[in-house]
Amino acid sequence: MRGLRKLNKQKGFSLFESVVALLVIALLTVGVSTGVKAASSIYQKSLFHSEGEVLAATVDTALSDVLRFSTSIKEEDGIIKFTNSNYNVTDGHLFLKDGWLYLNLTDEKADTASDAPLSALLSGGIYSSMKIDSFTLDYNEGVYSGSYEIQSKENSALKKSFDFYFRTLG
Repeated sequence: MRGLRKLNKQKGFSLFESVVALLVIALLTVGVSTGVKAASSIYQKSLFHSEGEVLAATVDTALSDVLRFSTSIKEEDGIIKFTNSNYNVTDGHLFLKDGWLYLNLTDEKADTASDAPLSALLSGGIYSSMKIDSFTLDYNEGVYSGSYEIQSKENSALKKSFDFYFRTLG
């Protein structure tokens, strides 16, 4: 009986104590969620940076393979055209379309033609979360130069520019 009386005499939390406890829990939740969001943002930037560097190295290697062994280089209407027998290119050129670098193997067909002999410079699985933007190509006295920008498809604020220089071997 004494135990029962003891239980009846004990009071619960007051309204003030409950509000203070709820406020403490809310502040902890806001702090944790802010920390998680900041960590996620840093992770996304870090991932973009490392994958962007790998993609840039891959793009530079692919461009190097095509451009270093090119011959019969000429510029027509602002487009650098070249021949590369290793890739079956005859007066072909590089161009950017929908975030991908393409090689048009000849100038006989327009880039937009449905039956144009186009070849993607890189395979489709290389950079599914990124795209290439602002591709430029110049040629002067045996040296190709240019630039391109790699941009995240999910976050347009994540982008980085790269420059390249290749001397022809032919």
